[in-house]
Amino acid sequence: MELFRILHRAALLVAHVLIGLTLTPFVSYRADGGGRRTHPCVTSWWQNRLGDILGLEITLTGYPPQPPALMVSNHISWIDIVVLGGLTPTVFLSKQEVRHWPVVGWLSARAGTLFIRRGHGNAGTVKDRIAHCLRHDGMLTLFPEGTTTDGREVRPFFSRLFAAAIESDTAVVPVALRYHIDGAFDPVAPYTGDQSIGANLLGLLRRPRTQVHVAFGDPIRLAGQTRREIARLAHDAVVSALEAPRPLTGIDPARAGQSAMKRGMITIGGNDRRNDHPGPHGVLL
Repeated sequence: MELFRILHRAALLVAHVLIGLTLTPFVSYRADGGGRRTHPCVTSWWQNRLGDILGLEITLTGYPPQPPALMVSNHISWIDIVVLGGLTPTVFLSKQEVRHWPVVGWLSARAGTLFIRRGHGNAGTVKDRIAHCLRHDGMLTLFPEGTTTDGREVRPFFSRLFAAAIESDTAVVPVALRYHIDGAFDPVAPYTGDQSIGANLLGLLRRPRTQVHVAFGDPIRLAGQTRREIARLAHDAVVSALEAPRPLTGIDPARAGQSAMKRGMITIGGNDRRNDHPGPHGVLL
């Protein structure tokens, strides 16, 4: 059964990537700056379908923000991008090396990803690019820990690029990601250490589902705050969300009714996606 699941999902994954490569040239437009950009709705659809293939079961607390917004999240795995990209029309910040990865680099570039070089003394230029992106695309996601963790801790947030939110007067929205197995720690989903992306992907393909809880926080007030203060407030908000009681699981919005929706809790899993919001390895200096 497990072997069949792996082979079936692997075949669907290859087909889905080929669909992305084939479809992208026909659903692109010329973005500000002259480059070609895949329409955000198509990108979110593609990410959602990829999440279905991987068996992601997503529960939400709070509501995804509407543009303009700078989302800042803890970083656990490459599938963070699949999760957040499927829930929101966001672009991401990524290390320059990803741009040269076969297939992934091209699809990421067409999706609007901003690629940056670390350690080249160009933080000011990157900040300007982020501010420009926020003004024109409306939403960008940073992983300000600068690396992935296993999800049991949140490293300090680097504050340098929070200045882009101040410069563009864009709301900062903290987001907390927690991969879990019915509320308990999930040792498979994190992509850390010396593990290869292939080994991590195999671990995801071989099991029936991967549960992730996404907690969207309230926007942080920017007035009178420095970038370091905003980074600290965002970090504290993410930590508080992760320390909250374990997420509810298995809620079907169709059966739970309006009471569950009013609490800001919905479930998105398998092919039964009920999400009214539009819908790699990220790295930050």
